[in-house]
Amino acid sequence: MTKKNTRKNKQKLKRKNDLPKLTSDKDFLDAFLMDGKDDSADKTPEQGPVAPEPEATFLTLLEASLKQNRCPRHVPKPMPLKRRLKRYPPPEADLDLHGFTAIGAQVKTRAFILNAHVQDFFSLRIIVGKGLHSEGGPVLPHVVEDLLKEMKKENIVLAYEWEGRKKSKSGAVLVYLKRFTD
Repeated sequence: MTKKNTRKNKQKLKRKNDLPKLTSDKDFLDAFLMDGKDDSADKTPEQGPVAPEPEATFLTLLEASLKQNRCPRHVPKPMPLKRRLKRYPPPEADLDLHGFTAIGAQVKTRAFILNAHVQDFFSLRIIVGKGLHSEGGPVLPHVVEDLLKEMKKENIVLAYEWEGRKKSKSGAVLVYLKRFTD
């Protein structure tokens, strides 16, 4: 019967990760302050175990511990552009440039994009037309695309794409404004 009791006592003294369960102050001092060393020379029979004299202040020990146990900081990878653009809402404002000259369209487009950026819009549609009724062919798609490239360098525009995936087949461009810094 004593075997069963000692077996149960051993099971009670162990935890999940095979760490000892401390039952008294002496066990605590032996495990943590003395690091399991037997310092019987430092003890007197009346006093019990004596803690070692601290060599450094608590702050220096804490800093050393933090430097040793510093976990590598998880830095998320930047999200790919296509995935970011899928999160953008459909166009929130439209600008129709039919009937404008090249210079007028450039000025109007710049003002429209800057105004939308101030109003915290995310996406815009600029209708430039296909140039079917122009004498020399389409002019506005090239002017607007050059302006969008310039504004992309200024970090106002994140990206743009033609609605029909091709500039020659599309009469409108979708503009995604840069809202967040990466």
